[in-house]
Amino acid sequence: MPIRTSPAPLRRGIVKLWFALDAIVALAPPLYWAADGRTTPIAGIPAGLFYFLAVSLCITASLIAAYWLDAADEGSAA
Repeated sequence: MPIRTSPAPLRRGIVKLWFALDAIVALAPPLYWAADGRTTPIAGIPAGLFYFLAVSLCITASLIAAYWLDAADEGSAA
């Protein structure tokens, strides 16, 4: 019978990579937008505002996923 390992370490690794991606995207916005000078709207809102809204939603989603993963690990350990 094969030994079953918990998928939790893989999930934790994915969440850590997600956090790293969030940090990179949040701290280094596309510099070509600043150099371009144009404000082309995306979905009817300025591109810069759309970018920061999208980044904030991604960061919020990663925090919620990490919380759910931690809560699931605590529940399975009990």
